[in-house]
Amino acid sequence: MKAAPRYSQIISYYRSLIESGKLAEGDKMPTEETIGEIFGVSRITVRQALDGLAQSGYIYKIQGKGSFVAAKKAGMQLNHLIGFSDEMRSIGMEPSTSLISQSLEFPSEPVANALELDGTQKVYIISRLRCADAVPMAVETVYLPFARFAGIETYDMSKSLYTLLRQRYGCEPAKAIQSIQSGLAKAKEAKQLQIKAGAPVLRITRTAYDGAGVPFEYTESVYRGDKYVFNVTLEK
Repeated sequence: MKAAPRYSQIISYYRSLIESGKLAEGDKMPTEETIGEIFGVSRITVRQALDGLAQSGYIYKIQGKGSFVAAKKAGMQLNHLIGFSDEMRSIGMEPSTSLISQSLEFPSEPVANALELDGTQKVYIISRLRCADAVPMAVETVYLPFARFAGIETYDMSKSLYTLLRQRYGCEPAKAIQSIQSGLAKAKEAKQLQIKAGAPVLRITRTAYDGAGVPFEYTESVYRGDKYVFNVTLEK
């Protein structure tokens, strides 16, 4: 079997150190010269490896200062439907949720269209802050039809919503249509997510459907751009 290229070996070595926590967020990486001496390679090879680590989100570079370990990012799969809590636990992070606001209102036109409601049917609007390992990750606003989920406001919204819908209302999510756009954090969002106003965010809208193809949930979420990487598996 052909040996892996030297730059790939360097990437694997430092990736394992970062993933194991031996190199922590904010730690400065060794200089190009030091890495070159350790592995017995040229600076070109070292730069190729550092570029690979940066492109994968493991490190970031500051001109004139060097390379540093990037913040740990949560990897979210796009090719299967799973709630935030289960997704975070699947990657070894502890989820938590706090309720921001909750109300019962007439839906806007986009929300009504997504949920296939007319303007006379009210929806629950539930806004929550989603965290992982106590770090704010996303602000999520969920719209649910009142007629289908009457009384849901009496339950604990700090728990998994999908588990609640399944256990209390017999609603099992079967598929979802999701849209992702890049954007900048507004002042209120930035304060909630503990980032600077204008910092990069991902704006996500999702309509979830049950097994009969009936939409039951419309969600608008703002995810921190520095804490998330979205993964998808493509097969031929």
